[in-house]
Amino acid sequence: MAKASDVLILDGAMGTELRARGVRVPDYKSSIWSALALIEAPDEVRRLHADYIEAGADIITVNNYAVTRKLLAREGMEDRLSELTLAAAKLACQARDKTARADGTKNKARIAGSLGPLDTTYRVDLVGGFDENLTAYREVAALLAPHVDIFICETMTTAQEARAAATAAAETGKTVWVSWTLAPQGDVLRGGETSAQALNALADLPVEAVLFNCSAGDAVDNALPDLIAATNMKVGVYANPVHSEPPGGEPEIVPTAPLDPDDYAQMALAWIRRGASLIGGCCDTSPAHIARLRSLIAEEFA
Repeated sequence: MAKASDVLILDGAMGTELRARGVRVPDYKSSIWSALALIEAPDEVRRLHADYIEAGADIITVNNYAVTRKLLAREGMEDRLSELTLAAAKLACQARDKTARADGTKNKARIAGSLGPLDTTYRVDLVGGFDENLTAYREVAALLAPHVDIFICETMTTAQEARAAATAAAETGKTVWVSWTLAPQGDVLRGGETSAQALNALADLPVEAVLFNCSAGDAVDNALPDLIAATNMKVGVYANPVHSEPPGGEPEIVPTAPLDPDDYAQMALAWIRRGASLIGGCCDTSPAHIARLRSLIAEEFA
């Protein structure tokens, strides 16, 4: 059985939580999503990073998820890639350096740089070719590397998308984690590949951990056993606190209300019991979810 000290706690949502706090965060399908807050509300971004640290997060992720050339082009901001990426990293570093945990324990938070989809999230049809993606990821990774401890190649929909991101991350010498997003039923990635196929694409890369994120909790329930059985790497989850909708709907639009912090934490305990050791939250989670994760894990795995 895992010990609480064996489990690392990741932070929770950025975009949806900023929106819940009154910050303007437009629809991700046609905008720069949470990156707009780097321009309009940087203090709120810093405050949210700090709130996650206070809640007990061991890892906070830089708010650069939507800072890509393709997404910035929607707003005519392609030339601001470096500026906004570095601004996002600075906000995370400031929060880490100036924040204490609410429970009085020492803040040892590490910072993760995000290498996410280069175009619209979930859109497998918009994933570019390997060489094109590698060039784009190298640019972002080089900007972030001096400021981060870890790279999370996150919300990956295909094996080759993840391979390109992980290759760029590995070239920096930083720790590399790869996180995929699942089809609604959890049997395959959104691109249709199995966990085994996704892992095989990373076989020659120095990846420390593999995770699932931006997927409904029950999709993770279905997929996690196969992933754990197929790898000796660390395994983790930072899911959306919802249940999958019936087949046929848009997978990113889930009709169930988000789970409250306790219900989500209870679901996460089951993932830890199965072997996951990296746990956090994705869209619609909050510092309250992370605080409950921290306290419940301490209670259950003392």
